[in-house]
Amino acid sequence: MRAAALAGAAVMLLALGAAAAPQGDATRGERAYQKCYACHAVEPGRNDLSGPTLHAIVERPIATEKGFAYSPALKALAVQNGRWDPELLDRFIADPDAIAPGTAMSYPGMKNPIERTDLLAYLAALRAER
Repeated sequence: MRAAALAGAAVMLLALGAAAAPQGDATRGERAYQKCYACHAVEPGRNDLSGPTLHAIVERPIATEKGFAYSPALKALAVQNGRWDPELLDRFIADPDAIAPGTAMSYPGMKNPIERTDLLAYLAALRAER
């Protein structure tokens, strides 16, 4: 019985390790952000583009940036999820319409997972500057 419990714990630890997000490269992520800059600023409070600022977006509550009018799709996502954790951001950046159907964001998604991981590292670094 004890061996079965230890084996189960080992399998769970392996699964958790496999699920851990790889560390991205913030320098490469800044280059990946160039696909976002036409619509999203990275300066705090700057919401004069078609999308809200991405400054400190990692772990920020969804659809709460002052000075930006969010779509009903993003407001619904906020009710469902609360915050932009890295995993949700990764899925949203990969395919915005799949995560928030009807979103006003017309971007088709960043399909390359390494590029998304790097972008998330850059966005996380912006959060650290807050």
